[in-house]
Amino acid sequence: MIGIVSQASNIKKEEHPEYTKESFLLLYPQFRGAIPDAALDMYVDLGLSCVNYKRFNRMWKAAIGLFIAHFCTLYLQSMQPEGTDASQVLASASSAGMVTSESADGVSYSRDESALNDLNGWAAFKMTTFGVQFATMAKLVGRGGMYVW
Repeated sequence: MIGIVSQASNIKKEEHPEYTKESFLLLYPQFRGAIPDAALDMYVDLGLSCVNYKRFNRMWKAAIGLFIAHFCTLYLQSMQPEGTDASQVLASASSAGMVTSESADGVSYSRDESALNDLNGWAAFKMTTFGVQFATMAKLVGRGGMYVW
């Protein structure tokens, strides 16, 4: 009975194949040398902790790659050179939102930050194309019932 209940719960144990920084860089070479190795290692570890192989199955390599690429992109959006003024660091680290309108000679554009405040949705995953793709895949595999015994 416990086996049936645990299968029906939709909670998956964390076991996964090997996935390394080099595995990631084979698919996303644009990040090689773009961010510090320590940051990339951290995001690979984060992906291994958050993206469950048993839930994604054959889509797992694509999902973990998109997850890591998303966080690397957010890192790059906020990255500033060493010695940068504190106000510049704060400005680059603030949530930017999606560009909703632009202008050319008048140099004006607007951003919509409402999607980022929607933590019931996918919040920061909406900030990059990698995140949107990951969220789409996660919604596909995240369906199903849950029973806590």
